[in-house]
Amino acid sequence: MADRLVIVGVRHHSPASARLAHQTIVETRPAIVLIEGPSDFNDHFDDLRLAHQLPIAIFSYCADASGARAFYTPFAASSPEWRAMQASWRTGAKPMFCDLPAWRIDQRGPANRYADPHNLHARYQTLHAALETKFSAEGQDALWDAVVEQAPPDKVAPILEAYFDALRGEGEHDPREVEREQYMGAMAAWALAEAGDRPVVLICGGWHVAGIRAAAGAADGSPPPPPAPPEGMRAASYLTPYSYPRLASFAGYAAGMPSPAYYERVHAEGLDAAADWAMGAIGDALRARGLPVSTADKLVWRTTALALARLRGHRAPLRADVLDAALSALVKDALERPVAWTRPGVLSRSDDDIVVAMLRALSGSDEGRLAPGVRQPPLVADIQARLDAQGIEPGRRSTLVEGDWRAPEDRPRLQLMRQLLLLNLPGVKPVSGPAHADDVDLREQYEFARHPDWLGAVIEASRFGGDLPMAAAAALDAWLTDRRDDPAALAQALSRGLFAGVFMNSPLLIDDLSEAVAGTHDLGALGGAGRRLAGLFRYGEAFAAQMQSLNGLCAQVFQRLLWLCEGAGADAGAIAAVLAARDLARESQALGLDLAAAQDVFLRLALGDSAAPTLAGAALGYLAARGAPAARSDAIAERILRFGAPDRLGDFLGGLFGVAREHMGEAEGALRAVDRLFGEWSDSEFLSALPALRGAFAWFPPRERERLARVVLQQSGYAPALADAAAIDWMRQRAPISDQAAAMAAEQAALARLARYGLDDFD
Repeated sequence: MADRLVIVGVRHHSPASARLAHQTIVETRPAIVLIEGPSDFNDHFDDLRLAHQLPIAIFSYCADASGARAFYTPFAASSPEWRAMQASWRTGAKPMFCDLPAWRIDQRGPANRYADPHNLHARYQTLHAALETKFSAEGQDALWDAVVEQAPPDKVAPILEAYFDALRGEGEHDPREVEREQYMGAMAAWALAEAGDRPVVLICGGWHVAGIRAAAGAADGSPPPPPAPPEGMRAASYLTPYSYPRLASFAGYAAGMPSPAYYERVHAEGLDAAADWAMGAIGDALRARGLPVSTADKLVWRTTALALARLRGHRAPLRADVLDAALSALVKDALERPVAWTRPGVLSRSDDDIVVAMLRALSGSDEGRLAPGVRQPPLVADIQARLDAQGIEPGRRSTLVEGDWRAPEDRPRLQLMRQLLLLNLPGVKPVSGPAHADDVDLREQYEFARHPDWLGAVIEASRFGGDLPMAAAAALDAWLTDRRDDPAALAQALSRGLFAGVFMNSPLLIDDLSEAVAGTHDLGALGGAGRRLAGLFRYGEAFAAQMQSLNGLCAQVFQRLLWLCEGAGADAGAIAAVLAARDLARESQALGLDLAAAQDVFLRLALGDSAAPTLAGAALGYLAARGAPAARSDAIAERILRFGAPDRLGDFLGGLFGVAREHMGEAEGALRAVDRLFGEWSDSEFLSALPALRGAFAWFPPRERERLARVVLQQSGYAPALADAAAIDWMRQRAPISDQAAAMAAEQAALARLARYGLDDFD
């Protein structure tokens, strides 16, 4: 068996490993080629033989009552697994995947399903530290290039064998990998029995070689049945387009190489050509960011790269040589942290923009395409059938899809668009209409175009279900997974599901929302939930059959809002909470709300002295919106004066305007009170109050701000015509308010300095 079983340990997506895998199969002429990959895809292996444009991936999913999970097995031209398939078909060998089915999730999660575990072990850290010193390489990827990618082809096999043996050590194993290695070993023993006297080649991640070989020796040669999914689980695999950015290890794909486009060039054209391409790609990326890269810069860059390569003993400039030389020749400022290509892990916000641009340039942007006729999940055909039924034919140019929720004949079309949005499919763009149900106008418009990524996105959305309503409901449920204690998120899900037609009867969701409402102390979250529910009820003519189940929930939210508002000692969430109470009060006749109790609560908050400014202002706004006598113009003016300190007025007005801005246009007494306060403040007090005041008046749209400006100007003595002209001029000024405030602050500082030297008394 030892003579006939040839195990080739590789690094996934490494050009040198790909070359070795292909060469081994061509020279060995095995009967069977086993490849690390999901064995449940073997029945569809011929899908991979079609004329796809790489990169592509096997997309596997499993779904049960706990949710849906996705897994990917990607292939690029430089992937050893892909090259092994090509060599198998060329030599007449039978290629097969030999790993456990993808749904058999290990502890590392789906993103790293096929990442070798060696970098989790202390042996790896010790070995790499020694090798990086010996080869003058900074980082594991630079070391790999120096040791493996630039090695002569006849030296790659012994180098890899020694490298992976040293990483794993004698008898060492990873408990999370034992089941996989035993399964792959059993597959190898079976393949040897099937092959007769001919050899078998097995391609796998280098860490697994020793474990697979030991497991193969202990197996009896019977075919290992692939584990069947547990009862109640859906599991399937399909091909899907993939992309270079998703292959990059810097994006979080732990089984990948750091710069896929660069290594594809190494695979296709060699190290020298790849270095030339890398300099061109990086130069273009930096110029696109506004960093000049002159001919002189490029000459210095190239000279530095060649010098670094010679200094480090490289036969051609490697990836790290090109990047280090770019840093030396093109970047003039100091960086705040070590560059990303010298350390493992993903890119972060703390990485320098130039470093990120260089690495993204080497990752490339190419996307794969599936060959026509490839097997597809049922969801693809289901969505197409539903689009056909509605007469929607998206093309390269956007198609306008529109409808009105009040028209029964339009609802199926709008529900379809909402379901596509829940799956986050590309090419579907809302243009107008209520985000959920918060606007009076229930007409909606969408732009819908056939996006290049449409097919891949639909294939990957199939993990949620085989038809569109099922998939949309499951996707929404997955979105809720970590949000079930948040009443605002639950209300949002209820609204989105209702409009998408996928939660038409949702007692469990309503129960969850009721429980979250009863347990929350977050005014803002409860306010968001209340406004959402009020909107659903208010426009319930589209969902008359479902609205009755929301009545009790709306009443519960209203009572909880009153209780939390009266006990609140801070401003956080006050406006959202009182807005929700206002909106629910508008539906009091249907909901049976105790509006007298609500008015008492908000009277105490608005007229007492214990409420925080924003909450007091919002409570007064509620009374104004409900037409309460206590919110007459003179009463509002009196409360404005009560909260007239510079550090309180802006917050108070923000609450008042946020809840009752539509009642403020005629409130001349209120505006006169504000103007009076401004006149009493010093310039420094006004500047300190300005940010909060700007926030308060931002509640008014531009046209209403212009109307208020007219009122203020007329109160200041302007004639009506002159006030109109000045108001228009104010609203259309080009200088930002922040710049004007800064100019005022600078002027005050200058006047203060003049006064210090007795120079302020002049004309």
